[in-house]
Amino acid sequence: MLVIEIKEDSEEEFLMLCKEFYSCGATQRGYDEESAVKTFQQVVSKHENLWGYYVVDLESGAKVGYALITSYWCNEEAGNVIILDELYINSTFRHKGFGKTFLNWIESEFKGKAVSLTLEVLSTNLIAKELYYKDGFVEDGFVTMTKRI
Repeated sequence: MLVIEIKEDSEEEFLMLCKEFYSCGATQRGYDEESAVKTFQQVVSKHENLWGYYVVDLESGAKVGYALITSYWCNEEAGNVIILDELYINSTFRHKGFGKTFLNWIESEFKGKAVSLTLEVLSTNLIAKELYYKDGFVEDGFVTMTKRI
């Protein structure tokens, strides 16, 4: 597996993978192309705390997934917290170690730059939760609450 930055010339690929992600049941909201385009533009503009990566299969060279990562300073943690906002692996390539390898990559990539890594997962997404548990993530007792403004 190879992890590469999302670049300006790959908008079509990003939108396709993003649409797959929002259609696979991992989120409560459906795919919104306008939002996906805005996100892509922020990623390629090198926004100060938003990073986008493709997950690439070394054998075929195919972009089999993507990840969006953001961060914030946390007083309670006394440092930067990295948030794995989205991680998507195409269903054809699941259960082949891409997710686990990506989690190892992100931990290595941000070690020394952040104090913790956090993510959200739907309580009904048992397969993803199992991956995260196996990688050492624990439920922290917080409930995410959202209000659209």
